Amino acid sequence: MDKRKIPGLQLAIIKDDKLIKTANYGFANLQDSINVGDDTVFNLASITKAFTCIEVMRLVEQDKLNFSDPISKYLPNFPKQWHSVTLHQILTHTSGLPDVMNSHFKLISSEGEEASWQLLKHKPLYFTPGTEFRYNQANYLVLGKVIEQVTGKSYAELIKNHQFLKVSMPKTAAAGFAHFYNVNSNQARDYTYNVTGNLTNVMKGFPSFIRAGVGLSSNAKELAAWVLSLTKGDFFDQPTSLDTLWTPAKLSNDKWAEANPNMHPYAMGWYVVERPQNPKIISAGGGQSAIVVYPEDNLSIILLSNLAGSNPERFIDDIADYYIPEFGLTKNIKTLKTQLELNGYEKAYSVTQKLSEQRQITFDANELNKLANSLIKHNEEKKALEIIKLNNRLFSKLTVNNETLKSYIGTYDLPEFSIDVKLIAGALFIQVTGQENLPVFAESTNKFFLKVVDAQISFHLDQTGNVKELVLHQGGQEFVGNKVN
Repeated sequence: MDKRKIPGLQLAIIKDDKLIKTANYGFANLQDSINVGDDTVFNLASITKAFTCIEVMRLVEQDKLNFSDPISKYLPNFPKQWHSVTLHQILTHTSGLPDVMNSHFKLISSEGEEASWQLLKHKPLYFTPGTEFRYNQANYLVLGKVIEQVTGKSYAELIKNHQFLKVSMPKTAAAGFAHFYNVNSNQARDYTYNVTGNLTNVMKGFPSFIRAGVGLSSNAKELAAWVLSLTKGDFFDQPTSLDTLWTPAKLSNDKWAEANPNMHPYAMGWYVVERPQNPKIISAGGGQSAIVVYPEDNLSIILLSNLAGSNPERFIDDIADYYIPEFGLTKNIKTLKTQLELNGYEKAYSVTQKLSEQRQITFDANELNKLANSLIKHNEEKKALEIIKLNNRLFSKLTVNNETLKSYIGTYDLPEFSIDVKLIAGALFIQVTGQENLPVFAESTNKFFLKVVDAQISFHLDQTGNVKELVLHQGGQEFVGNKVN
């Protein structure tokens, strides 16, 4: 919170199907110095989409909807140029529909909702449905219309009856879907640094006709109950429905994915992060609130804040790391850790050599560094120091004496950032402004290389023999930093 200047925050942790922690931090309202409390509700923004997708899944189970059907089956007045768009493509933002909001999150017509809807219907598709992913509010505007068309009931009432009342979410039900318009009890004020660079109030509203996409308010404890019901399958009749909900959309070709390698695929109301260790499923909203489920670890984390731009989905892994001792560690590193726990961390080098010889296991410098960081986070600093020593011994090409390494310690100012050089357990580390410590390995007495990126650093002395500068060699360029302390 301090690093990201978050005014107020609410947290809930679910582990092994039990709510094990709830906590409130900071201010819900800075103007009046009102603390975040158990009754505080926060803006969920696009987390609302996850609630909408549950309702769609229920209607699919009842054969009132079919994922492969064109939307025009349910909305006969759907524009002809959009007739090939399916329900599943709408749910997963792969439809190609044009957006009803502009880049400033305002309706595309200044004349209001109906005028914007009519204008939207005359716009062409962004791309051929199923070929790309593009997140936009028009998809869930359409879903809201579909839900009401096939049920003949209010979208808000359906969500309330089938989810809020089923799970017992009275504060969520009372707050409803119109956060920026309703006068809600215990509503946290929203803030941002994104407008002027200084903290300002968020001055925007969600149009009423996109309530299926944004607008809910809730608190962490009620959301925890909702997540527990979801992961247990309580909302559905079929045991496979949750897996269907969390299955990411497959595009018809690989072009978009190749052009956007850092984008995670979208399922229905959730992003899916497919990775070898601790895969996760994310529903995030407004750049300020997020729910992250780690299905293989039986862990869920709900983090709600009142700072747009805090993006909690980016740092919730750090919280997960606290609850999962081997978080992010590869199979080989887990094997090493098991053997070290049995034989002692002071024997790290001999244990590593034995595993390499007998089991043909190879170790990566970056993975060993992750193990050291994990041990530090779990207050196992002595063990972490042994791993740092091991890493340095395995990958440095020579041993540099301690006095020489000490002379490199300090801060070096480069044109656009600074680098701190540290000595930990006889090994050299660098830390670029705002980033984590990275180990560097000796190539000579004054030249070192990184393993996490293709880069090298060298230290230069002045005429008196004191270290005066660091040179970063990366991408065929050299960046010089003068030592300032």
